[in-house]
Amino acid sequence: MSRKSKRKQRQDGPRAAPPTGAKPAPAGRGETLGAALDRALVAPWFLPSILVVAGILRLANVGFLRGTPFVDELQLDHAYYDEWAQGIARGDWAGGKGPFWVDPLYAYFLAGLYAVFGRSLLLVRVIQCVLGVVTCCLAALLGRRIAGSVAVGNLAALLIGLFIPAVYYDGTLEKTTLCLVLSTGALVLYFGASPRSLVLSGMALGLAVLSRGNLLLFVVLGAVALASHPAADSTLRGRTARAGAFLAGALGVIGLATIRNVAVSGEFIPTTANFGQNLYVGQVCATGDGSYACPFLHPDPHFEEGDFRAEAERRVQHPLSAAETSSYWGRQAVTAMLADPGAVVQRAWRNFRLFFHQYENSDNHSVDVQAESSPVLRLPLLWMGQLFPLSILGAFVSWRKGWPYRLLAWIVAVYCATMLPFMVFARYRATVLPCLAVLAATAVVWLKDRLRERAWQSLAFATMLMTSAGLFSLAWPDWMAEAHNKSMGMSLHDMGEDYLRRGKEEDAIRAFERAVAIKPEMFIASMRRLGDLYLARKNYPRAERYMLRVLELKPNSPLARNARVQLYTSMLEDDRYRNDPKIKEKLAMARDAVTGTTVASRNEPSDHRSGPLGTGTQDAILARLRSEAPGTPVWLRFDDGSQASRDLASALRDLFTKAGWQVRAQRALSFRSKPGLFVYAADEKPPGYVQAVYDALVAGGLKPFLATGYREYYAAQVAKDPGFHGLSFDDDQTYVLVVGPNA
Repeated sequence: MSRKSKRKQRQDGPRAAPPTGAKPAPAGRGETLGAALDRALVAPWFLPSILVVAGILRLANVGFLRGTPFVDELQLDHAYYDEWAQGIARGDWAGGKGPFWVDPLYAYFLAGLYAVFGRSLLLVRVIQCVLGVVTCCLAALLGRRIAGSVAVGNLAALLIGLFIPAVYYDGTLEKTTLCLVLSTGALVLYFGASPRSLVLSGMALGLAVLSRGNLLLFVVLGAVALASHPAADSTLRGRTARAGAFLAGALGVIGLATIRNVAVSGEFIPTTANFGQNLYVGQVCATGDGSYACPFLHPDPHFEEGDFRAEAERRVQHPLSAAETSSYWGRQAVTAMLADPGAVVQRAWRNFRLFFHQYENSDNHSVDVQAESSPVLRLPLLWMGQLFPLSILGAFVSWRKGWPYRLLAWIVAVYCATMLPFMVFARYRATVLPCLAVLAATAVVWLKDRLRERAWQSLAFATMLMTSAGLFSLAWPDWMAEAHNKSMGMSLHDMGEDYLRRGKEEDAIRAFERAVAIKPEMFIASMRRLGDLYLARKNYPRAERYMLRVLELKPNSPLARNARVQLYTSMLEDDRYRNDPKIKEKLAMARDAVTGTTVASRNEPSDHRSGPLGTGTQDAILARLRSEAPGTPVWLRFDDGSQASRDLASALRDLFTKAGWQVRAQRALSFRSKPGLFVYAADEKPPGYVQAVYDALVAGGLKPFLATGYREYYAAQVAKDPGFHGLSFDDDQTYVLVVGPNA
């Protein structure tokens, strides 16, 4: 061998031996296609094209969902953050009086947009679509830094751009998009070369912690990785300095929330005061199907904090601070875990399945139901079920390529482990999407190279590994299929309620009927609505079918019995059934079921009831309400622990709407109310329409309680007892009508 050849071999390194079972690829069309694919993946136009496609998908999804339920009329977490942000934008930059209950950054993000541009939900969604595209770009940078490959980076951006759940979350009023762009940016900066990059990485991660609390653990683990791994720096002093820079950036940001919490509560609460409550929900309230239910808890962030504190104080019989409340529920969760370790393991296994499964387990609204309005969400693109097998292969083939790759795999594993004791919802797992995307992109490049080399043994192993992972992430166990059906049915029922509020009865009926078709016994409320709607349309056979089905499932329901009386009474007022003896007999039996009397002793009621209010009562209330100008506001709250309270609140809302009033809010109370109807005026001298509400209720034969000066009273009570449960008023709120139990 010539000296020149030897020198070239020393520079290039020894030639790699062909993989076992590999055969040299013949020159020809296959090689040409492979070379063309290689050129395309690194072409200057590839990444910009990906970003354009990602942006189009996201903006198109927002456009398709405009005007559909849950988009403009927000619910649950979406409504909570929106209302919180509006309060901050109006000047409450402290974000409330107590320590943060939920991760605060997204509320401040919204508040900043509201303060500058006004409250435009469409603008928020468009900006989040832009952030989604930025995440794709950051993923490309992350892939290049981890793999040293433009192709891997571009493919990672492509995978996130086409990941349908990310497309969906970018269009929702929820913190997932903000957390994802921050955590991806933190990773890109973490693998930078300079201390400045590490400070910025820590700051980005600190912001991400304020949008997803369990990332706090990664502040510590990220510093430990920098300080302990020789690949980060060759000297101990250098590694310590790099870890310190990272910690300084992260703790500097997180410390702002901690200082604020200490200032308002006097307690050391790093970010939020809900750790114990979340652990209790995951270990005690979990139903085993990816959802949860606690008898004392309203599953709504508006009320969860108050419900947990009230129940804890009821049990210990003395007031508790925010930190004490969290500690109490944490101890209760640990006690339950120690009492039944087998159940803990089973819940963890199910959460593990949910974390990597195709199913988008939602705690707000079903993505599948939303997909019916958005063709973008129905595109046969990428979901977790396809991404997970690729990422598993990527982790396996890249494990020996260096500590950055191993760190990505460990981030996914540790983040998943932090979720297992709690509840796993699909949006929680989006945080590790950039790690999964880079690993999956590495797998795609590896598969491409092995195909070109015809390394059949390696490809056979990859096929077995991905098939196993695919079965894990795509097979539907019975409990998960049941959870999926329940989630869809709940979203359909909520959709029907939204359509009703907007006067779209046909759409509402279709939504309710679809919910009932999934599982009737699970959606009795939908059947009740259908019975009432068909009765109003004088479609008596359908109304009777649904009303009788409700009675079959809830034979002791007074509401269902009264509804049947109203049905047959209305039928006898219709010329088609006026003299029908069968209907008369059915009416007699229905009245007997309500009153407990025999047919011989029944008396015809003078005020036929339509739901919880009789027609005479409704007419009297409407007559007084209509004397006020259209658009007069009403704030309506109700005790959600009572079905009668919920029904009466809905009936009153319908009356106010029919009278032309503007229902500004109808929400459940965050605490238990005394029985009765209450009109609480904010000031000592309220506007005249507050008296009109009281007079209307009195005219209807109801017995409301009227109190004035409640705003000042509430402030005085909170000053004496920060845990006082009462009604806080917004600046523009003049009164509230409260419907208590047995009202």
